[in-house]
Amino acid sequence: MLSTVPHLTNSEFDEACVTLQRKFEERRNPVWISVDIIHQNETNFLRITKALETKPTTRNIESNDELEGVSDNGELELDEELSETDSEVFTSPSPTPLIHFDIILSPTYLVPTLYIHISDPLHRYPPTMSTLNTYLIPPEYRGQTDGVGVMGGVTIGDHPVTGRPVFYIHPCQTAGVMEEVLKGRMGTEEEEVTADEYLVMWIGALGGCVGLGVPLNLVGDEEKSSGWQAMIPVDELELRQEK
Repeated sequence: MLSTVPHLTNSEFDEACVTLQRKFEERRNPVWISVDIIHQNETNFLRITKALETKPTTRNIESNDELEGVSDNGELELDEELSETDSEVFTSPSPTPLIHFDIILSPTYLVPTLYIHISDPLHRYPPTMSTLNTYLIPPEYRGQTDGVGVMGGVTIGDHPVTGRPVFYIHPCQTAGVMEEVLKGRMGTEEEEVTADEYLVMWIGALGGCVGLGVPLNLVGDEEKSSGWQAMIPVDELELRQEK
């Protein structure tokens, strides 16, 4: 039971993070690579890691000019000729870039806030709006993420813990979004929602616009029978489309 719906207290947020991490360890899936609780600079936060889909979504690119320098496999093409030594380096398999989704409780808004950054040893995906629109935002969410709308807007800012520039969804609209999501939960009163259920619904409500969904195996039987999971995108759908 939550004490300050649609907000979370620090203890409720910590409880939700621990529960989601435990469920992931018990029911591992091929979509999320890892779920970690990180303690840094007196802050606890949850990090979900996925592999980055490196092929650009051309529907997210407004002109063909923006595709210049991008090959079919999503790698940046080099305009200058490579030396023989450089060529040998680039013939080795490129490391897979990873997306880290950091979930941090906002001390101002008292709701989870999503920070996104790409980890790539070759530094091919800098934190720019071009990277955001090309590799992270699915086409169907483009309208929702332009400016400050229902989702609060996806922009670039400093990570509150690391201080590095990252993408994040501003939390100014999150409480209102979660209030509507919780009201729409079928057959259950808001007060009966647990902290981990809140977090899963929050990921479903806000994560889809940057490619983060909820793996179906992390949704419990009780939640499935209640029908609320139909309101949120699930990463399991990505696997079904690939098969």
